[in-house]
Amino acid sequence: MTQLFTMDRYLLRTKFWRLFGGAFYFEDLEGNIVAYSRQKRFKLREDIVLYTDESCTAPLVQIKARSIMDLGTTYDIIDAQTGINLGSAKRNFMKSLLKDSWTINDASGNPYAQFIEDSIAILRRFIPLIPAKYHFEVPGQPEILMQQRFNPFIKRTDVMIPPGHPLDRRVIAAMALLSSAIEGRQG
Repeated sequence: MTQLFTMDRYLLRTKFWRLFGGAFYFEDLEGNIVAYSRQKRFKLREDIVLYTDESCTAPLVQIKARSIMDLGTTYDIIDAQTGINLGSAKRNFMKSLLKDSWTINDASGNPYAQFIEDSIAILRRFIPLIPAKYHFEVPGQPEILMQQRFNPFIKRTDVMIPPGHPLDRRVIAAMALLSSAIEGRQG
């Protein structure tokens, strides 16, 4: 298992000033890259892959949109090494107008967690200087937090997972990547 999926805290660094897509670096607290993804611009259907590094030769997790232009689409989260479906994430479109809101489902389609923005998304869309804050809600478990640091050129997001939290680390990384990719596309 990759180092990313054993860590309780890491940083997601995002560069959006690339001409043909975004670059996403998952880093440990010392700044070492532990996973990487890049997003192509102008794709009708999202298909995002998280790799072990910038060579993009060893995929870890794949995120695939089920539909092309659905504002509340469902994204399948797949272990790219085994092909096993880890579950899905469905964006709650109407709720997401004010605050991003996602339902996390298991592989059978049963909801078991929420991914919710704590900041006000509609303000952030017009004032991009406001950092985003998110948390995962899993019944009976402490919250997993994601908080952006302000920087106008490089977005950095701290991911903080309580030690021993049962939510699959691959799903957490996939949601961090998916929310950053969608936010970059909206911006």
